[in-house]
Amino acid sequence: MRKKLKELGLIDDAFKIAASNEHLYIPVKDGFDAFSCELEACEVVPVCRQRPSKIDLSYEIIGDIAIVDRPPYEEALARELIERRKDVKVVLAATGGVHGCYRLKDFVFVAGEHRTTTLYKEYGCSFLLDIAKVYFSPRLATERHRIANLAKQSETVVDMFAGIGPFTILLAKKVSTVIAFEINPYAVEYLKKNIALNRVNNVLVYRGDAKSLAPTSRHIADRVIMNLPHAAFSFLSDALIVLNKDGGTIHYYDIKPKNEFTDATERIREAIQQHGRDVEELHLKKVRSYAPHRYIIVLDVKVAKSSD
Repeated sequence: MRKKLKELGLIDDAFKIAASNEHLYIPVKDGFDAFSCELEACEVVPVCRQRPSKIDLSYEIIGDIAIVDRPPYEEALARELIERRKDVKVVLAATGGVHGCYRLKDFVFVAGEHRTTTLYKEYGCSFLLDIAKVYFSPRLATERHRIANLAKQSETVVDMFAGIGPFTILLAKKVSTVIAFEINPYAVEYLKKNIALNRVNNVLVYRGDAKSLAPTSRHIADRVIMNLPHAAFSFLSDALIVLNKDGGTIHYYDIKPKNEFTDATERIREAIQQHGRDVEELHLKKVRSYAPHRYIIVLDVKVAKSSD
């Protein structure tokens, strides 16, 4: 009987089969009418199933906010994520990619607390931010740490697209001075808060477009950060304006498929030479995967002393 019921898909697997005296009680599903027999109600024990070790949900965590890549109707999984990970208080879903000159994403609330503000920590630094108003990527943490380790104590660094200050503040703890350019007024507000939060006093913040701000810091930088992968090339001449005439290093970020890495390297070399500067060294490094067969890359470019 049990075998036949199983073949017909009529056994209710949510409950255990029970035995009492000479009787066997087999839980069946609603709509049981395959046999000419009477049903008897009885107490049965639910099957205890172990929860899967992983949640079927892809997500990225910034502070105590998890950003999922599923539509907002996955509320049950979002609640389970909050239950399992005590460091997550909010679950949001991104409804699209980065857009606009501020590089923002649109989010919808899924579960947890109704907010988009959080506190993110990285390599001993703390960052306040509102992910709905500013651009931020925790996936560059290792890269930011690498750049900070390359910098020297005597350097002046220009961060051309500073955002809330992840490169700026990490570098400020290592170098003499950091000059931060940022066009997004909300990011500037958080950048100033984060400077105070991390107790660094060697950062100069300028609000505005890097093209208009570059002439105000002419030939002052020993190192220039160009973390604007989608549009950095259009600001390369401005990076050379702020770069020291005695030479320095530009960290230029881009997004390319692997078969264009060599072309990207030569393009930067030629562009710098066209602006009257020579390249002493140029190293390309894959930072992380961005999309199928496309990568965020960084070119560490050591520019020679100007002949002017």
